[in-house]
Amino acid sequence: MSQDGASQFQEVIRQELELSVKKELEKILTTASSHEFEHTKKDLDGFRKLFHRFLQEKGPSVDWGKIQRPPEDSIQPYEKIKARGLPDNISSVLNKLVVVKLNG
Repeated sequence: MSQDGASQFQEVIRQELELSVKKELEKILTTASSHEFEHTKKDLDGFRKLFHRFLQEKGPSVDWGKIQRPPEDSIQPYEKIKARGLPDNISSVLNKLVVVKLNG
């Protein structure tokens, strides 16, 4: 495959990935309640833009020197979560669960 052919192939794959992510994020947005809708839409739009930027970049995608630890209060010990108990709407909460696994 020529360099031009490989570039065209990569562009088609990138476009398909972006479209697929857009569709999936739209599905997630439909699950947001009316009082969560705007906040959720803003968060998902931010994710979509970051994903777009990730696909556009060449070379290393993460500058590990810029990575900072999350704020201490953002990480909850399991025991604290367990003591709080499960919410009444656990099914709808789990439907919104997203797991992002970074390899590297």
